[in-house]
This record gives sequence, structure tokens and C-alpha cells, in this order.
Amino acid sequence: MSEDIVWETSFKNALALAKRANKLVLASFFDPCCDACNRLKQSVLTSGCVQDYVHEHFIAVKYESGADSDQFMRFCVTAKPMIIVLDADGTEIFRKIGYFEPELFVSKLEMAVKKAAHRAAKSPA
Repeated sequence: MSEDIVWETSFKNALALAKRANKLVLASFFDPCCDACNRLKQSVLTSGCVQDYVHEHFIAVKYESGADSDQFMRFCVTAKPMIIVLDADGTEIFRKIGYFEPELFVSKLEMAVKKAAHRAAKSPA
């Protein structure tokens, strides 16, 4: 049975947890007045396949428009919903805007994981 995604509220904590767990950071940017954001939150992020994949590969952190405007500016978020995948050092690996059905959402996350692995393999040790 899938568990709900645990959302960190601190970027610094998310990075530290990602480093310790050897995972990536999944940063999600939402606006409560955005229909696509609400659909993503209610039907995609509650899907078992999405929750399982996020638990396995990511430390998740969520930001809401208005309350977290500093993070929206930091990551130049101009459209919502947006997901940004970062490595444990905070380097952006992947960015996608919009609503995706659960299976497509997981495939986007899989692309990010593969891209991160490819980058890590090319980096000098």
C-alpha cells in the first residue's frame, strides 16, 4: 500500500535529507487558485504509482504561491504547477510545467532520475 508523500517545508532540510538518503529533491510549486495545480494535487500526487516512485527516489518539498514567494523568485517560477528536480547539492536537473496524468508524471520523474544518473556518471569523482 502506498504512503502519502511527506512534504518538507524547508529547502535546506530537503537538501540535507536528500544527501543522507542518496536521493534527489522534488520541488513542487502550486497556487491554490490554479485548477491544474488542484487537479495535480488531488489526483496525481495521491496516486499510488506516483507516491511509490517519489518515496523511492526523492525528498519532496512543496511551495505555495504567495506564502513562499521567495522560493518562487529563487527558482524563477512563472507558471504553475511546476516541478523542479534537483540533486542533493541543489543543482537543477529537470523542470516541467503543467498537469500530467499519473503514469506520464512518473515517466517525467523517471527521465529526471536517468538524467541525474547520467550527470553523476560523467562527473569526476
